[in-house]
Amino acid sequence: MVDTQRHLNLFRQSLDDFSPITNESFHRLCSIVKFRKVNKGEDLIRIGQTAKKLYFVCKGLLISLYTTNDGDTHIKNFFLEGTLAASTASMLQVSPSDFSIQCVENGVILEMEFKKYRDLIFKYDDLKNFYIGYLEKKWIIENEKRQIAFATETATERYLTFLEQYPDLENRVPQLQIASYLGVTPTQLSRVRKNLNKS
Repeated sequence: MVDTQRHLNLFRQSLDDFSPITNESFHRLCSIVKFRKVNKGEDLIRIGQTAKKLYFVCKGLLISLYTTNDGDTHIKNFFLEGTLAASTASMLQVSPSDFSIQCVENGVILEMEFKKYRDLIFKYDDLKNFYIGYLEKKWIIENEKRQIAFATETATERYLTFLEQYPDLENRVPQLQIASYLGVTPTQLSRVRKNLNKS
């Protein structure tokens, strides 16, 4: 059974953490939201599909993955409870997504059609402020920090940053996925962890 009220409370709190939302705006937003149970291994969007929805993680864990020209798969992001997941560029440009979004665990998500979401943003300033704040923090500031980290930090430093950012995630996902996210091989990650345990 889906605990809708608890999930909506988490949704509201997550919005308010970026910018306060009025009760009216939240009510309007809830009118376009649909609850959905998801299963481990399920794809919410595949590479090459045009994204049309945003997903809010109520329970469970999502990842975004992309494939290089060599055919290697890499983890782009982890989406924990209380976060939004989407292929934003695909939705904004109405173009095929460069990555897929997949469920790592059984869980519950809220989904919203992007077009309806955008319509509400243009009607309510508080929702617009949230949207701007979320994009600035999640898609600009955090992405920029990660790009710099890949260029300047050692594998050990990236791993320590990962543990700080996602303190409980190491027990929820395979080491292979963590290594992929950090841009190292599983062997390199194992070596990093072993050295840290010695110190």
